[in-house]
Amino acid sequence: MGAVNITGLALVAAAAALMVGLALPQMQPMGDVALHALHQPYGVETFGAFRNIMMGGDFSPKVRLADVMAKHPTTGVGALSDALGEITIYDGKLIVSYGYAPAADTSQASAALLAMASVDGWQSVPVASDVAPEEIESFISVAAKTHGIDPTVSFPFEVRGNIGPYVMHVNAAPTKGEHGMGLPIAITVQNKGDRLDGLVAGLYASLDLMGIATHGGVRTHAHWLSLDMASTAHLDSWGLKAGATLLLPKP
Repeated sequence: MGAVNITGLALVAAAAALMVGLALPQMQPMGDVALHALHQPYGVETFGAFRNIMMGGDFSPKVRLADVMAKHPTTGVGALSDALGEITIYDGKLIVSYGYAPAADTSQASAALLAMASVDGWQSVPVASDVAPEEIESFISVAAKTHGIDPTVSFPFEVRGNIGPYVMHVNAAPTKGEHGMGLPIAITVQNKGDRLDGLVAGLYASLDLMGIATHGGVRTHAHWLSLDMASTAHLDSWGLKAGATLLLPKP
């Protein structure tokens, strides 16, 4: 009799697990819920993962931009689903640039990758001398620590002023080919130069968000914006020019 009871319980448990498994896809219409996380103290919220894009070309939609903006984030950087363009949030304003496709209604658009944060206010850090691209991350880390921010946690930042030298791109279309180290993740429209005026929105990532909110092995994910905030691009590499201003969260 006891054996029958144990078997019956096992069958019930298996049936329950199956029902839960069947229900999960209905609960996750925008993709894997494990690729959505919230981090404090700046309400850093991430959707998707860079490593999945880099290694598998995963440009599937993770969150709708209309749902994102309903949360009123201050700063954000990411990529459109289907590798169609770039997403930036600067001081609460959404800016989307498409590579080849004509501009569309952003309320209907979705992100394949997005990292965003909210702050109550900014403190200004003048850039006294040029900062080379290879020194950007250490410069932001030291500036953060000097101004009361723990550089071991994730935090947003912004820049106003000239950057350079720089390399940047806008996604235009998926490659529809193999992915992996050294292979392009998308067809892009690229631009580079020695000096460019504008704005920068970015996230400095904690170690656990490397490869998720940023490329593997780097701590920052940054986007350039035109001064009129009409266009934006992902910054592959960038330096800072003397006279620019780095904005960090008020502690």
